[in-house]
Amino acid sequence: MKTLWSMLGALLISVIIMEVGKIYVTYNKIYTAMEHALDAALIQGIKEEDAKLGTIYVDEELARAAAEATFKENLNLNEFFENDLMKDTTFTIEINQGNPDVPADKPYVSGIVSTSVAIMSPTMFGQPTIPITVRKNQFQLTTYCGTE
Repeated sequence: MKTLWSMLGALLISVIIMEVGKIYVTYNKIYTAMEHALDAALIQGIKEEDAKLGTIYVDEELARAAAEATFKENLNLNEFFENDLMKDTTFTIEINQGNPDVPADKPYVSGIVSTSVAIMSPTMFGQPTIPITVRKNQFQLTTYCGTE
């Protein structure tokens, strides 16, 4: 009987370790995809001609479209920002143009991703998903615009 309880305990610990690993890997994938999406937003949103003239302005429509497309592509998401693992995903981007009177104040893009990760072990306790929120800021760097 002692062996049976030891085996069940080991199985439960293994499942919990696998689920924590799945959440950690998912968080890192979302973080990396968001980095790429925010980079794409800055690259697509800043016109090189304006940057060469010393004016750095991020076109919000182009930036949002590029970020959403890159994020969906990197994580293989459908049009509702969902896949087999991620459910109820929201992808929010905020574009801050910076203060034109302060030369060191450059534009930046902030992103927030909130999602629910579908895993097995919480289903045993009546909760089919675990919520994850990832936040990231990406600042404009002059190397994006081809000027140094």
